[in-house]
Amino acid sequence: MKIGLRSHTGAADRLLFAQQIGAQGVSIWASACPGYEENCYVTTDAVRDMRERCATYDLELTGIGIGGDCVKNQLLGLPERDQDIENVCTTIRSIGEAYRDVTESGGVPSPVVIIDQRTTYFAKAGSWWHPGYERNSVGRGGSELTTFHADRIVGELDDRPAGEVANDAVWERIQYFYERIVPVAEEANVRLATHPDDPPMDLYRGVAQALTGFAGLKKFVDLVPSPMNGLLLCLGVMQERGENVPELIRYFGERDKIFYVHFRNVIGSVQDDPPQYIEVWPDEGDGDMVANFRTLKEIGYTGYIVPDHHIGIAGDDEWLRYSRAWQVGYLHGVIQALG
Repeated sequence: MKIGLRSHTGAADRLLFAQQIGAQGVSIWASACPGYEENCYVTTDAVRDMRERCATYDLELTGIGIGGDCVKNQLLGLPERDQDIENVCTTIRSIGEAYRDVTESGGVPSPVVIIDQRTTYFAKAGSWWHPGYERNSVGRGGSELTTFHADRIVGELDDRPAGEVANDAVWERIQYFYERIVPVAEEANVRLATHPDDPPMDLYRGVAQALTGFAGLKKFVDLVPSPMNGLLLCLGVMQERGENVPELIRYFGERDKIFYVHFRNVIGSVQDDPPQYIEVWPDEGDGDMVANFRTLKEIGYTGYIVPDHHIGIAGDDEWLRYSRAWQVGYLHGVIQALG
């Protein structure tokens, strides 16, 4: 197993920081590549440049996240979605071409394409943060944690930006999308790592969410079966859902469907009444993070573990470097202790 960081931008100071604290790779948003925000696809040259920039700091480029705005029509089931899909296919081809030399020689795999299926991203009202979430100084020593409580999804924030979307419609959109991008991923030798819904509620802001727990993730990987179609398994989301996380890791890991892992811990779940949880320090939540690591080791996972949703510490900057450093140190310690 290797440790990664979400750099978001691929900026040089963030890469240097990642190298210094012992990370082995970084992910970016596709918007870090020139021209993506205008065109909604990345070019081969842009991916090569980012790959070389990371290598300057002895880092691998581990993942490229597709921004929600560039697949909005697909998520909303609008006629313009075919152009969104073609743009995603162009991004996949560009990544494959930029890494063709190493993938054909059996070297470092190309970065995964990180995909979200969250129609609930699109809000007509409210703050940038999803309804129900807040940042509160409720952690040890007043550290700032992300909290979720369903009672906050009220009033102006209780909007329906995508309308009322039924379960069948959500699955139809997912199938339409993946039936078109998976063959391109197979040809390009690029893995697609899909993130579950967060918060993992069956119904959120009018949308019947599909990828909330084991049943939905199983249906998803079986829907368009391919060695290139798998999961960005967020341990925090699965803990929020109340799943038995080691068992879930074992099921998908034994089937080679875990392409990437987001690492965080929580107290509480959406099974509570009302649904509520707090994203806490990894060493103090409901999840047994050592058991999760042990299971990843048992199923032979050799990919990236990436700390997620960082904690606010006094004196930190906007990228929350202190939290990232703490969590990378924690990951190194657990990995080393487990051999």
